[in-house]
Amino acid sequence: MINVKKISFNNYLLLFILAIAGVIRFWHFPDMQFMHDELSAILRSKADSFSELIYKSKTTDVHPVGVAIFVHYWTFIFGTGTMIAKFPFIIFGLISIYYSYKIAENWFNPTVAILTCTFLATLQFPTMYGQLERPYASGMLFSVLMVWNWTQFFFGEKSKIKYAVGFIVFASMCTYNHYFSLLFAGLVGTTGLFFLNKENVKMYLLMCLVVVLLFIPHISILLFHLSIGSEGEESWLGKPQPDWLLTFLKYLFHYSAIVYIMVGLIFFAGLYFRSKEKKVLDKFRIIALVWALLVPCLAYLYSITKTPVLQFSTFTFSLPFLLMFIFSFYADLKKPIKISFIAVIILINTYTLYANRKHDTLFYKHPYEEMARISEQTINEFGEKNVTIALSAMEGFVDFYFEKYGKPFSYLRIDKPNTQVFFSYLENQKADYFVAGNLPLEFYQLIKERYPYIIKKEEGFTYTVYCFSRNKPEVELQDGVVFSETQQDAHIPGHKKGYWEENYAMQEDPSNPGEISMALDSSKEYSAGFSAKLSDIIRSKHTIINVSAKIKTGEQNLNPTLVLSIDDGGKSLLWRGSEYRDYKLNENTFNSVYVSNLFSGMDLEKHPNATIKIYVWNRDKKDVLVNDLKVEAVESNPQIYGLYEPIE
Repeated sequence: MINVKKISFNNYLLLFILAIAGVIRFWHFPDMQFMHDELSAILRSKADSFSELIYKSKTTDVHPVGVAIFVHYWTFIFGTGTMIAKFPFIIFGLISIYYSYKIAENWFNPTVAILTCTFLATLQFPTMYGQLERPYASGMLFSVLMVWNWTQFFFGEKSKIKYAVGFIVFASMCTYNHYFSLLFAGLVGTTGLFFLNKENVKMYLLMCLVVVLLFIPHISILLFHLSIGSEGEESWLGKPQPDWLLTFLKYLFHYSAIVYIMVGLIFFAGLYFRSKEKKVLDKFRIIALVWALLVPCLAYLYSITKTPVLQFSTFTFSLPFLLMFIFSFYADLKKPIKISFIAVIILINTYTLYANRKHDTLFYKHPYEEMARISEQTINEFGEKNVTIALSAMEGFVDFYFEKYGKPFSYLRIDKPNTQVFFSYLENQKADYFVAGNLPLEFYQLIKERYPYIIKKEEGFTYTVYCFSRNKPEVELQDGVVFSETQQDAHIPGHKKGYWEENYAMQEDPSNPGEISMALDSSKEYSAGFSAKLSDIIRSKHTIINVSAKIKTGEQNLNPTLVLSIDDGGKSLLWRGSEYRDYKLNENTFNSVYVSNLFSGMDLEKHPNATIKIYVWNRDKKDVLVNDLKVEAVESNPQIYGLYEPIE
């Protein structure tokens, strides 16, 4: 039995902090959903043999295979339910906080340890990554256990053998967990070389050699991953900006001024309550800073010189040491001051976690389960025969939830969008309702031609799901249009004409007397069009620009293109074009062509003078008629990347 009398005051505080961390991480535990990467890992873990598991893991995920093996056997034994799959990783995260305390207490004192663990318990970054069935919570656990054994081996007074074995085990687990935890293990191992002496040199070098030897079975997989790079990551990650570290710190501290102030005050208060026992350049303070930043810095250099790999998650394995460094100047404080610090940190961090970061709503809903849930609800409401469903999803992702929601439903799965295929599919639909989830933006415009009314719209982190109706409902939802202009508006008396070029030829369509269109011919490669300062027509990076035009060609094989371009000082920032042939439904008549763009990937603050241009490119230099050229700006999902970006 535990002797309560022997539990110190600091340990009571640690138990309280762990309890707070547990409540935060298990809050609404049954309501959690899988993120894309988690569901991908679950589906990838299903294999009929060990060799198949390794092959699938190696070829579909650029990570070591250790966690994939664990997930395979864990879910094989216990099932693939969300709570079951996430449970061990949450426990890993909580144990990480405990060992972070032990390390910080050993390196510095209980006050530094308590401050470090209180932030680990309440910040969104360690909370979220500690709730994912991915190699982050496990990697943090293996990293701190490795460091704990490393610390005891070099600076402890007990048997070296026990901690030598512990270092080998957990350093090896780091190497099989994630390539950045592998890199962190290499950094820790290298740091040990600075503390060698005649008593430990042989054993430590042997320990490091054993870790290297244990990684040999994975070297072929590592070389394979290095040969393919990160494949499509560059398209969505992008090269990091020079202010990447500042951006991470803003994210870490909840993009909140009150948290920034609190952390700043605590840091500077540490200089006032400074420990007189430790020098400013204390070895553990230097180690904490180097360990905290070196791996992310290496990831940054790799990202700007070769392939982008730097993400916030890169900091997962070294985060405890970043926090230890920030609070490392403190001497051990008196009990009332410790309690006050803990109370303020928990109050401010938990408030901003839920009020500012909306963690309990954004993190708990993810695209594929929401698509399945909303589709099932719509079918139950209107009948399966009266509902058409099209969802953007990889194979098996939505189907995973069929068992949870009772039965499968028929839907069009769009993995690699093809406008012509979707156009043909849409033309054959007879249902009165259309559910669309995460489709290409142009597809929504095609749907609205046939289903003009929105009766339901749900959105969250990385998803937006609509339900459209063919018939006007009693209650209709409206998209938030913030700007709308058509070329015909330029001819209205008193209308501001600054957006539209005026020197273009107009021609009556012979087949539609009275209908006047812009006429292009061999002398006009580009139509007159729309031009404006981008900041004048959009409100934020969550704005979608929808452009449409009706185009008619005199010859069958012509392919004019509707273009949306963004320039800044002569430098092209974006060029998007939709080809007429993808939207052509009937010959010898006008066909609507669409092009759209969401500006979430563009840093608008860095391009305040960017200009948007809309026009038709008469690429064949033949006779073409253009009518109803329209530009519309619509406010979209402000939470689409809210788990990582400021929420507006």
